[in-house]
Amino acid sequence: MTSSKAYLPRLLPLADLVLIILCAYYAPWITNAVAPLLGWQQGPCFDVFTTTFIAGIAVAAAPVVLYVLGFYRRRNLQRISTALRQVSSFTVYYLCVIAVYQSLGEHSRHFNHVVMVCIVLVPLVIFLRYLVCHFIALHCCGHGSLRPAILAGMSRENIEQGWANTPAYWRQSFNIVARTTPEEYDEKAIQRVIEDDHVEQLIIIDGTQSAVANYALYQLCAVQGIDVYVFRPLKKGVTARVELTEIGDSSVLVFSSTPAVSWARLVKSVTDRLCALLLLLLSSPLWIIVAIGIKLSDPKGPIFFRQQRSGLYGRPFSMWKFRSMYSGADKQLDRIKKEYGNDVDGPIFKLENDPRIFPFGHFIRKTSLDELPQLLNILLGDMSIVGPRPLPTYETAQFPEIRDRRRLSVKPGLTCYWQIEDRSNAKSFDVMREKDLKYIDNWSLWLDVKLFFRTIPAVLFGRGAK
Repeated sequence: MTSSKAYLPRLLPLADLVLIILCAYYAPWITNAVAPLLGWQQGPCFDVFTTTFIAGIAVAAAPVVLYVLGFYRRRNLQRISTALRQVSSFTVYYLCVIAVYQSLGEHSRHFNHVVMVCIVLVPLVIFLRYLVCHFIALHCCGHGSLRPAILAGMSRENIEQGWANTPAYWRQSFNIVARTTPEEYDEKAIQRVIEDDHVEQLIIIDGTQSAVANYALYQLCAVQGIDVYVFRPLKKGVTARVELTEIGDSSVLVFSSTPAVSWARLVKSVTDRLCALLLLLLSSPLWIIVAIGIKLSDPKGPIFFRQQRSGLYGRPFSMWKFRSMYSGADKQLDRIKKEYGNDVDGPIFKLENDPRIFPFGHFIRKTSLDELPQLLNILLGDMSIVGPRPLPTYETAQFPEIRDRRRLSVKPGLTCYWQIEDRSNAKSFDVMREKDLKYIDNWSLWLDVKLFFRTIPAVLFGRGAK
């Protein structure tokens, strides 16, 4: 049976819920206590939960929001800076909700002061609770209560190296009573260790390959209710998550190296379309100006340029842009490459002084106005606001390595790290790929928000645009 200590982290959301309820309940009294110091007028000490129904909903949803933000994912052993960022994000979300609520009706000044106290008090109490649990986990666990565990791997060297790569605070909570490899495995000897030392966990180093090689050991431990941890080897380039799901009567392990399907992905999809629609309406006068400029520059050609680009998992779609080149420019690509070369190494083509671009085309490229029609692609679901830039299908077909296709595992977007930090200044396809993978591996809604707002000054000042 699992030790009772294993259940303690699962009680943290409940503990936080109790603390939040207490904060909300006593907020009016605390407000009156600090009112003279802040120059506020004291008011009645009302019950927040009976005053407004939304207070109860907000309190009940708080642990759920913290869970979604990953606050409980590492059982309060994440870095203090990470926990602070998660609590800060929680505070920002609640500020937004309260701002909407406050705008829907008029409230007394005292009520607004109580809300302000709650917004300060709740994150502070939650963070203090985290610090206490963090301190206990780091300094109090293991004193006379180390968990007996067995280490397994492909070789003794790999076991020691893999074990050394785990966090020190985590290692310190275990008493390693045996180490074994597939060649050394002795079922009777291991069973004696399990019984004599009351083993609680089996820790397998070297990932799924080692788990398969040590399958007999895994079975021996699993049938006795011993938890099994499988550590993946540290390899640069792919950051895969492991999830357990059920299909029919079968349990299935899913290894995913792209952002998980979640409510955040749904919010991103809905937000993309809403933002695209809003930007489309706001920018509609610019469309007329750009269209007139294109027709005056090259009357024979169309206003829009359509090209087959690689979308999600490489599926081709028609991407729209305002035309910035003379008519028939796409047919001259091979000649331009031969005569002028390429400013970027690798399969993508960029040329700063491309002779096919007419003067007004340089202007709309510099200001990124040529990208406005891609708002239609976002409304159609082919693109996102933030994501790796979609490349022409003939360029993705020339990727030098199969791993380069991982940038196709998410929807392409209008902007991403490369457009903000390098844009046309980058001369390396490798740099572009690494920045796109950085986005994929670290994706979150908050990251999308930050990249979106970082794009605004990049566009306004034409940073890196040619």
